[in-house]
Amino acid sequence: MHSLSLTASLVLALFCTNASAYCFAEAGQRYGVDPRLLQAMAKVESSGKWNAVNRGHLNKTNSVDIGLMQINSRWLGRKPFITLGYTQAHLFDPCTNVMVGAWVLADNIKTYGNNWNAVGAYNASCTQLNKTDCLKARNSYAWKVYKAMTSS
Repeated sequence: MHSLSLTASLVLALFCTNASAYCFAEAGQRYGVDPRLLQAMAKVESSGKWNAVNRGHLNKTNSVDIGLMQINSRWLGRKPFITLGYTQAHLFDPCTNVMVGAWVLADNIKTYGNNWNAVGAYNASCTQLNKTDCLKARNSYAWKVYKAMTSS
């Protein structure tokens, strides 16, 4: 029985890894975002871990970041996600998580333009930062993504 569950776990891990790698291209195409950029963001956000959860700001924001792209749980209470019935469990699916991350980034690009500020806004929404600190946070994140994207 133990070897069966170990085998099932290995198959699941392999499936999730392959599914997530495949999904970057699909999400990029759907939302007009470079898949390499999405992969670099996943590397920065979660080190490529589909099951990553960041509870570091739970007390301050009453939210957590989930999965490959570290989707903030507050998105689940907004349209279109509330209309679609998404739950936290959906965000542990690698393809869903990458698709949501691509949607968030594409929305940032609509708001800020196709630039590194839009990438930085993915991580730093700046709701509680002054303009200078916001710019620093966004630039720091964008630089990490750029380095991840160019180091592959």
